[in-house]
Formats: sequence, C-alpha cells, structure tokens
Amino acid sequence: RTQHIQARGPTMAATAAIAKALDLKEKGNQAFKNGEYRAAMTAYHEIFMYVHGYSEGNAGAATLPGQTTRPVTKEEMDQIHELKLAHFCNLAMCHMKVGNIPKALANCSKALAIDPQNVKALFRRGKCHAQLGALDESKADLDKLLQLDPSNKDAMRELRALKTRFASHRKKEQKKFAGMFDKLNAEEGEADAATANAMETEAVAMPAGEAGVPSKLGVRIVAEDEKHRVVINRGGGGAEGGAQGGSMTAPPPATAAGGAEAAVAELADDEEEDIGEPLEAPQAFQPSDVLVRAG
Repeated sequence: RTQHIQARGPTMAATAAIAKALDLKEKGNQAFKNGEYRAAMTAYHEIFMYVHGYSEGNAGAATLPGQTTRPVTKEEMDQIHELKLAHFCNLAMCHMKVGNIPKALANCSKALAIDPQNVKALFRRGKCHAQLGALDESKADLDKLLQLDPSNKDAMRELRALKTRFASHRKKEQKKFAGMFDKLNAEEGEADAATANAMETEAVAMPAGEAGVPSKLGVRIVAEDEKHRVVINRGGGGAEGGAQGGSMTAPPPATAAGGAEAAVAELADDEEEDIGEPLEAPQAFQPSDVLVRAG
C-alpha cells in the first residue's frame, strides 16, 4: 500500500497515471448509478491524485532542478484536463445528492476555473445558487449556459422555475414594505395626534366678554371692550397691551366693573395723539393810530 501511494503523482509515468484515473472515473460512475454516493465521491476524489503535477511540454526532456511539474505531450495534457473536470464536476454532483450544497457549488466553481464554458458545471452551479437563495447568480449561470447551448431543455426548465421564484420573491418584498409603510404612517398619525392634544392642553382660553375669569395658565381678563382687552397674568407675565412686571393681583369682583372702565379710559388716553404743550395766552391786539393823509 505504501509503495502504491508513492507511485502516484508526477513520479508515475503519465500514461499509467492517466489509465488509473480513467479506471477510478468508471468506478465512481458505477457507484453513482447504484446510488452509492459516498463510494462514488471517494473514487472521484482519488482521480485528482493521479492527474496533478503535469504540464504540457517536451515529454522526453529531463526534469530540471526545482521543476514542480512533469512535462507531457499535448494529447496526454488534454486527457488530464478532461479528467480534472470530471473530478470536480462529478464531486459536485455527489455533494448535491447528499445535500452538501456549499461544497457542490465550490467544486463547480473550480471546474469553471479550468473551463469557463463547461455546460455541466454552469448548470449545476446555477442549481446550487438557486437552492442557496442566490437567484441573480443562478440566473446569470443559466443565461450563460443557454448562450452556449440554446436548446438545453434542462436549463430552460430551471429558468422557468427561477422566474416563478422571482415573482414570488417580489410579492413578498412588496408585502413586507407595504406593511412597513403602514406602520410608519400609523406611528406618524399617533405622533400628530399627541402633538395636537398637547397644544390644545397648553392653549390659553380667553373667552370674550367674561372679565375676571381665570384661564388654565393663570391668566385673568380684567377689562375689555370692542377694541381693547386688558389681561393680567398671575403667573409672572405682564398685562396684554404692553404692561410688564412681576405677579399682579386681579381686582376684587366687586370692583371689576369700575376697574374695567378706568382701564379702558386709560388706554384710550394713551392712544390719543400727543400734540405738545399748549402755547401761552395770546396777547391782546391793540391797533395803533392810523393817520390818513389827504391827497
């Protein structure tokens, strides 16, 4: 067993290594057909052990010091290339069968790194993206596949299923955002109502014609007529009409009427136009004697 392991890789003749890899591929295919996915994975995995470490070049040339790959002919390199693709693509299929979608996707991507136009790898990676919820990435892979193979029925079927999922996803998103907007509108309505109630509570009630009635904020109307209103704020404000100062005490109810008349009269006097101080009494006019000279 130890000698067999040491014989693998670039130390083995390319022809023998390719033959062993082909045998492992057939073994894996048979296990996959029988539903033995774990056994198939083991066989496919071993393929890579026989096909790595080679590069296209002069097969008869001696290996240079420090060279990490062994040169093979173009025909041999083509076979190795196909066996590497089979290794990754078939491993991806086995991982999909056992439900390990992330590993399946990773193997598809490795296959596409070798051959970006590999139809099997594109199809399987598209399905993996769809199962992982990456709908845009899935569509990109399937669209590219159909560009390479427009008659691929499997890809067309997957795209139809993908369009249905896109429509369902859009409906869910619209419903989610509609509910979000309804909630925001409801919250804004509640906030507006609370603000209106607060403003109504803080508003100062001053009914016309009711002198001496205290308001919610301690404001008392002491006098008013059609043009004037005198208000005294017992909470520290001034009287409406320009009076300033600290707290003022409203007049007793018994004198409210007289006080109102005096206040209104005082305001009326204040509004009269100031025409200045009166002049002194005029001096009496004394006409002087007028001499009329005859002509």
